[in-house]
Amino acid sequence: MTQDIRWKQRFENFNRALCKLQSFAQQEKETTTDINQVALIGAFEFTFELGWKTLKDYLDFGGVQVSLPREVIKQAFHHTLIEDGETWIKMLEDRNILSHVYDEQKAYAAIQSIHTYYIPALVQAHGFLHSKL
Repeated sequence: MTQDIRWKQRFENFNRALCKLQSFAQQEKETTTDINQVALIGAFEFTFELGWKTLKDYLDFGGVQVSLPREVIKQAFHHTLIEDGETWIKMLEDRNILSHVYDEQKAYAAIQSIHTYYIPALVQAHGFLHSKL
């Protein structure tokens, strides 16, 4: 029962973070400034973190024990919680790069990926998890 509650509580945080990410993405599209870009990247990092951890908790609830993000992503794809495992792996890689080193070219490329690929992948996972509430 604790695992059931845990993934649902984490989902609520993931839900709020995803809403904030979508809001920042819209703002960044409308007014591209350094501040908006930094906010978008920060919101992406936070949302991705909550996303994979919510998937981990859901997998735990289902009896699949994994702990590292890459393992969680692989199992989430295997168990059809997510549709695009490659995008999730790329999100993980970009999150790792953006969290440790600021490179303007990599940040710009990540921003494009956030808009084009990452938000849709996060929304898909959100939809799957929401359907299980």
